[in-house]
Amino acid sequence: MRLAVCDEQWLFVSVLAAALAQHGHQTVLTTDEPSVLLDQAADIRPEVCVLDITTGSPSAVEVAEHLAELEPRPAVVLLTDSCQEGVWEAHERGLLQGVVNKSCAFPVLMATIDRVAAGDRVSEGWQQAERRLHQGVVDALTSRELEVLRLVVRGHSTQMMADQLGVSRHTIRTHVQQVLRKLGVHGRGKVARAAAAAGLVDVATLSSTEGMQG
Repeated sequence: MRLAVCDEQWLFVSVLAAALAQHGHQTVLTTDEPSVLLDQAADIRPEVCVLDITTGSPSAVEVAEHLAELEPRPAVVLLTDSCQEGVWEAHERGLLQGVVNKSCAFPVLMATIDRVAAGDRVSEGWQQAERRLHQGVVDALTSRELEVLRLVVRGHSTQMMADQLGVSRHTIRTHVQQVLRKLGVHGRGKVARAAAAAGLVDVATLSSTEGMQG
């Protein structure tokens, strides 16, 4: 089978491509740059693309959207240990035919590649609670709380948020406390990772909030 492998860690790409070759697959592209995959995909015509893109742009979902426009269209497997915003929605829509946790054994990935090539939709190594966490938290947070959350992740102070949103510092503190409660964390320093894990922010936008005063 003709495969393309794109992972931000070049060493991992090389090892994975070698392992796939040992099992009879032809790796027609190995790269750590999503743009290279998008530029060459139409010419190399992979049957399956294996991705792990967790930072920067384009995202894994955006790459999958571009690949879906190709004819013939390759299946896409996201091999990752951290699902970002939009991943499960893309999986449900059929943009990401496979979503495999990197903690899974290599034979699981091999089986997934075979299954998505045959037209199946596969997820391996994820608990149902992890898959539903994103939507559950989004439903729980109000639109204003989501605004506050994203400002906290960007490192804004209480006063900066109050000025930007046109509300009092007391109101901001109330929103922050609600966000902390709904994310199940204590202290702003843990908000960014919790929000990323819930798919509410992109890892690339994370700023350290350690030591912030409000």
